[in-house]
Amino acid sequence: MRRFPGRPVLNPLSLCLRLAFAGLALPVMAAPATAQDEARRHYEVPAGSLAEALGSFAQQAGVAVVFQPETLAGRHSDGLRGLYAVDSGFAVLLAGSGYRSERSDNGYRLVAEPQAPLGAGVMELGATTVAGQGMGESTENTGSYAPGLVSVGSKTPTSVRQTPQSVSVLTRQLIEDQQITDINQAMKATPGVITQSTTVRTQDFISRGFSIQNLQIDGAAPQSLGTAMGSFYSSNIFDLAEFDHIEVLRGSGALFGGTGDPGGIINMVRKRPTAYNQFKFTLSAGSWDNYRQEIDLSGPLGWDGRLRGRLVVANTDRQYFIDHRATEKPLVYGVFEADVTDDTMLTFGVRYNKSHETGTQSSVPRYSTGADLGLPRHTGLTQNWSYIDVTAREYFAKLDHRINDDWKLNLSYTNIWDLGLFKTASTLNAVNPNTGTGATWYGTLSRQENQQHLYDANLSGHFEAFGLDHELTVGADYQRIDSRWLGTAPHAGAGGGVDVFDPDATPFPDQSNTRNYTRDYSPNSQRQYGLYASLRLQLAEPLHLIVGGRAQRYHFWQTYQTLQSGAWTTVSNPDQRIATKVTPFGGVVYDLNDQWSAYASYSEIFRPQSNRLAGPLGSNNTLEPMTGKTYETGLKGELFDGRLNTNIALYYTTRENEATRDPAFPQQNNLFAGSCCWLPNGKVMSKGIDVEVSGELLPDWMLTGGYTFNLNRNRATSTALSTVMPKHLFKLYTTYRLPGVLHDFKVGGGVQVQSATYVTGEAASTDVNGNVTSNLVPFDYKQAGYATWSGLVEYRVDEHWDLTLNGNNLFDKKYYETVGTSTYGNYYGEPRNFMLTLRGTY
Repeated sequence: MRRFPGRPVLNPLSLCLRLAFAGLALPVMAAPATAQDEARRHYEVPAGSLAEALGSFAQQAGVAVVFQPETLAGRHSDGLRGLYAVDSGFAVLLAGSGYRSERSDNGYRLVAEPQAPLGAGVMELGATTVAGQGMGESTENTGSYAPGLVSVGSKTPTSVRQTPQSVSVLTRQLIEDQQITDINQAMKATPGVITQSTTVRTQDFISRGFSIQNLQIDGAAPQSLGTAMGSFYSSNIFDLAEFDHIEVLRGSGALFGGTGDPGGIINMVRKRPTAYNQFKFTLSAGSWDNYRQEIDLSGPLGWDGRLRGRLVVANTDRQYFIDHRATEKPLVYGVFEADVTDDTMLTFGVRYNKSHETGTQSSVPRYSTGADLGLPRHTGLTQNWSYIDVTAREYFAKLDHRINDDWKLNLSYTNIWDLGLFKTASTLNAVNPNTGTGATWYGTLSRQENQQHLYDANLSGHFEAFGLDHELTVGADYQRIDSRWLGTAPHAGAGGGVDVFDPDATPFPDQSNTRNYTRDYSPNSQRQYGLYASLRLQLAEPLHLIVGGRAQRYHFWQTYQTLQSGAWTTVSNPDQRIATKVTPFGGVVYDLNDQWSAYASYSEIFRPQSNRLAGPLGSNNTLEPMTGKTYETGLKGELFDGRLNTNIALYYTTRENEATRDPAFPQQNNLFAGSCCWLPNGKVMSKGIDVEVSGELLPDWMLTGGYTFNLNRNRATSTALSTVMPKHLFKLYTTYRLPGVLHDFKVGGGVQVQSATYVTGEAASTDVNGNVTSNLVPFDYKQAGYATWSGLVEYRVDEHWDLTLNGNNLFDKKYYETVGTSTYGNYYGEPRNFMLTLRGTY
């Protein structure tokens, strides 16, 4: 006999939520406790087995339900979302199952319908509520590594199996099991993706040899990550306390992502208010004084559950294995959901976070030949007085309206702003292999600001034609980015030699805080205007054809000035407008049976080259954009009633018109500004295999993993496109809850394996003003393949509390996580480390 106890109503929690959200001037009314059969509440029951759906509904309703689990074996539920009374909610969930609910002294029990045999077939339900369109499906409290519905490739919630591109999902359970706290760590755990440090705190995400440059939140208008190539000077690193799960699409994705490289798109799905009172508390402590706390309050606020709220507070206070490095990061995230009518839901939320970083450098140089210096991993070539201060803010609003049972309208707006102040202390130049000298201290003061306005509106729905069901999505989005970077001349006294083998023996004194800026990138702005449409046609019962297209206009402009002899002088001012450009998408999905589908797709994308100018010098003629195309075919499976997802894909990507140097004109280099002179002659290729599996392999056995084989080539230069993208990349993570008397223990572990990578090039020594002081010295070096192992042990103290110990790099492998040049950009991977986490849920 299985009994699902209801979740008790926590009056103090409800009071805390109402006080926390008291700024919203709306009435708060409690539902009568004795009117469960009459009062309607908002429910969120995910799809899955009927037994689990009934348990989830009972917990949210605060009632108990008793039944024999074996009698419901094999029965599936499409879930339940919307406003229901308890009795009507049970009725919808049990429709067609051969059972009905009946009240008992202790709650509810299931009774077999006399007209339906116990072996009745699987029931089919149709959800009748306003769903958060474009937000995917919540993975919270599912305990699973398998995603439900995703929106990264479709704008509307769609199963991974029906999405004809490679999609990976990091569920909330996976995020918590691996103790992932920010977007950088999340991408390290994502199959098929590698991370490369671009600064002391920001990272570039690379898939199939290309950067991932677009990010969506809740499937809305695309925003720029800002870190790729320093495009828009964004300083914010997304903290995952705000998000339920992360979806990553690999390949070209202009249909909903706008401009960018064919590396893919990241969609981060926010946490939403729950229909029942919930309190979560997390306290973590780890190696190198790494401390983190999270408080998460959620539940109904009034109007019989029609108004719901959620408040998340998180804080990180940590040091690193690197000397002179520390971080403090507080965050507050709040969100409201209101069922304005039975057909309209309004969402409003705010996120505010700060970050104070001590130390502004964590990479090391090499010998000028490229040979490894062999420095200890804790070497920190920075100073305690250097810092990065970041303030970030986000607010958003969404309106979901159900026009009828088939059509929905979605409107959304997001505003993201961040400001970073930098006082840097780092090094310049490679080390002479004969003298051990050459590296010098370097530092500046700088300020960077980024603001993005993101609008999206779309209409989606189903229609019937020729006896089959079809889907249509049409919409428009607008992206407005304005950023600015200001920098000073090098600190007075900068440029002194540094002994990289004993940096404390050659100190760099604290410098002035006077911000006399001498370099200015302003304006540094971008606009994207997009119209998109996607049509999913059911050509036959098992065959779906997806066609779509995006019409987009693009505008980028920038002015770079320097202060010379007391006057500001314009160095470059590229201004590029790209007239309406259409990027098509096509895909086909054939359902081989109820579990397996074969698919094929073709997608395009383009990437402007606004900072690459065609000759002659002074012409200010920007190059035409690069264009990317991705062909992909594969096989996807949803096994064990969707509890386990698999994907095997073959992909082939080309990118053309990449800028190459024009030998007819002299070279001119301006960092992040318009540089001359270039030709659009480059053509690159990337091809390979993606294999992925995620979900529940057996009861209580979760697994996620992927293998990527990649070959890439720059055909214009007959060299590799990306030498830092390994040919072989394998990631695996699994957990298992022990049986019997050891059921309170969960164990797990994982491994990340990649083949060798290398870098080649030429480097020169420079002075503090960037002037070349020695000839170019060629370098060529390799990071051998390596594997890092992780482990987990969790103990369930009781029904509310869990204690987890995570270990990373258990065999203490020494390696470079990022390889750069001989002068900078070489980042050691973390040594062996541990994290102990206490997590409570009420």
